[in-house]
Amino acid sequence: MATIPQLGVLGAGPMGSAIIRGAIGSSLIKARDVLVVDHNEAARDAMAALGCLVASASSALASHPCVVLAVRPQDFTTAVGPLQGNMQRLAISVMAGLDTASIAAAMGAGTRVVRTMPNTAASIGQAVVGIAAGANASEADVSQARALLSGVGRTVDVLESQMHAVTAVSGSGPAYVYLLAEAIEAEAIELGLDQSQVNILLRGMMLGASMLFDADERSPAALREAVTTPGGTTEAGIQAMRDAGFVESVRAGVRAACQRGEHLSH
Repeated sequence: MATIPQLGVLGAGPMGSAIIRGAIGSSLIKARDVLVVDHNEAARDAMAALGCLVASASSALASHPCVVLAVRPQDFTTAVGPLQGNMQRLAISVMAGLDTASIAAAMGAGTRVVRTMPNTAASIGQAVVGIAAGANASEADVSQARALLSGVGRTVDVLESQMHAVTAVSGSGPAYVYLLAEAIEAEAIELGLDQSQVNILLRGMMLGASMLFDADERSPAALREAVTTPGGTTEAGIQAMRDAGFVESVRAGVRAACQRGEHLSH
């Protein structure tokens, strides 16, 4: 695997710190070659404990050739103020909603931007990450971003125009799964199972189903059909969910998340 000789990270919250840990853990970079900027002292201390260099002001990143942007989108403009200029640098964004043109405009004409969208499973190295190249980004830039983000999971190349859909599917997707788990949990307790039993049954079921989905090349429909015996309990449950509008509700949710992303980017 190619290595990154020097990396700056602006923001050491859950996503920024996960990327740093993943990059170090996968030997993509040495901790001493990572400079992390965060205004939060506890976040800086956690990164310093890994062996990273830390600073509280983004001006410390002024000369860095590669910077990961992991601040909140609403804080971005202020945070990158000291980085504005014409320095030739690669900016790898993990910020939702901000397009590459806006990032480049804020940081300067010399900035080459690669936009990415990880999800929360980055914290355990099981994220899926959409990656889109900005107008000035080279294939080498995309390869560097791909290598970096592979430290927290899998990557898939997409067009920037598809990023809102990526966000709606895989970025927001874990919340949909947890909402499903909430609903199953509530009904399981109503049916007489206690919380400890539900914890084992529900978590184990969702983990097993996810692992089988990952390991088996059959489509979601085919996997569902394999569980659904005609006239059986699963068929009754699926039919009740369909009758209640489950499929339409899920599709509407994904669509609403995509549309919200489009709105926030304008």
